Amino acid sequence: MKTLMIFDVALAVQIFVLLNPLSSFPFLMAAYQQKMDMKMVAIKAVLTAFMIAFVMAMVGPELFSLFGITLDSFRIAGRIVLLILGLNMVKPKEEEHKKISTVDSLTTIIATPMLTGPGTISFITVKSYELGKQAVLAGMVGAFAIVAVVFFIFSLLVSKVDPKIVNILSRIMGLFLMAVSVEMLANGIKGMLIALA
Repeated sequence: MKTLMIFDVALAVQIFVLLNPLSSFPFLMAAYQQKMDMKMVAIKAVLTAFMIAFVMAMVGPELFSLFGITLDSFRIAGRIVLLILGLNMVKPKEEEHKKISTVDSLTTIIATPMLTGPGTISFITVKSYELGKQAVLAGMVGAFAIVAVVFFIFSLLVSKVDPKIVNILSRIMGLFLMAVSVEMLANGIKGMLIALA
């Protein structure tokens, strides 16, 4: 029982790193600067992102048989996406968030691809296949709850937040994401080599 509890925490942390709420801060800051209801944007974005992740956790594993692909090939493809995502986080590009001026557009962008993007979707799909849907759903609930808390705290402190600190923390999250992707990429390649042997 103790091992299961530790594993669930580890899974929730991995999903949280993938969600990387820090990468959404510039968009929330744009909402604040344009005098939008930043809390409402954050709430809608988290709920939308969770629903997307929930659907993928439920139907994702069935897609393997539908498309005739193996777990290891999908694992490798997903980890490559994660690796690229991690590289982009370590070396972030200038976002065009200042041009986004409606609540719906900001909500959509924060929900996907910022929170539940290709990397998160591939990770959740693979883990649902490997560990079962219940374990992944438990991890998702924990991870998204933490994201909601982070967004709430940010909304209270937004006027005092230094964008440079957010940038640095986002890069650190990118390094952890790259480490996770490299390890799981190696596992995918190992699995394919064993299958071919």
